[in-house]
Amino acid sequence: MNLKYTGFLTALAVSAAMAQTAAPAAETVAPAPAPVAEVAPEQAAPVAEQAPAAPEDKFTAVEKELAPENLFSEPTAVRGANAAQPVQQKQTTKKFVYRPVYSTAEIENNGGAVKTVYVSRVEQADTIDMDELRGLIPLKFTFGLQGFIGNMFLSGDNGRYEYDRYSGLLWTVGAFALFPLDEYNMAFKTGVMFEHDKVSNSYNETYKETYGEYRVSFSQYRISVPLLLSLKSAKSILYFDVGVQPSFAVADKIRIKSSDKKVNVKEDMLDNDSRSAIDWSIIFGFGIRANRYIGFDARFSWGLSNQYDDYNTWPVNNLSSKAIMVGATFYAF
Repeated sequence: MNLKYTGFLTALAVSAAMAQTAAPAAETVAPAPAPVAEVAPEQAAPVAEQAPAAPEDKFTAVEKELAPENLFSEPTAVRGANAAQPVQQKQTTKKFVYRPVYSTAEIENNGGAVKTVYVSRVEQADTIDMDELRGLIPLKFTFGLQGFIGNMFLSGDNGRYEYDRYSGLLWTVGAFALFPLDEYNMAFKTGVMFEHDKVSNSYNETYKETYGEYRVSFSQYRISVPLLLSLKSAKSILYFDVGVQPSFAVADKIRIKSSDKKVNVKEDMLDNDSRSAIDWSIIFGFGIRANRYIGFDARFSWGLSNQYDDYNTWPVNNLSSKAIMVGATFYAF
């Protein structure tokens, strides 16, 4: 009799525990006592041993879901044949850091430095503007210094029997200014350049009824004003220059020397009115702006004017200039 009451009480306890776990809000109707009472003690004992396992596993899963280290989880996408299966949550202890966009401090994330890129209305040392982000190189007003070195050529027909050619070293230095005509592609470039060249050549010629070998040289000083249109693409540091250049002669001396040193003539072509006051040239060139302050240029100058006229001592009529130069440009900003 005692065994029957013991089995009956055990069955009631198991049923109550299972009802609370499955549906806590629902009301559970207790089973009839008669059928439970007829259960043999040998069959009731195993039920008493297995019943507590179900609620223990359930409560353990709940504790795992509420664990602090699992608050951050990354969902795993399901594709294809596994689309019908529930999405599994991948547990991770990764920390997520948030920072305002106006903060300039650096943070550490997984051992690597992370720096915020932001847009500002005020230019600062670490500001990146939208042109830089898009890879565009705008044209801005600037000025600076330029210097060139190259070869100068004087050539022309002396009107008698020989084509004159003189060549030598040319250098020029000066200041320039750049005025943008649009945002990225076109600008006007001008400046003031001081130029000097010395060209020479040797001829077998008759001078004052004496035939011999004579060396003729010109030493010229000019002030030039290039008037150039500078063109480039929006994302390029390479630009092209084209335009005209008037040059104003400051000094121009001719020297004639014979090989036996009996003839040595030195005259100023401006003083005897044999030198034109202004020369005109066409300029072609290109350059690369290496960085904000330094650039490199190459230019070709083609003279349009005859520099000399009415000089009877030596046949130098109809001479015009050509020049090839390379140089560097230094920008103020």
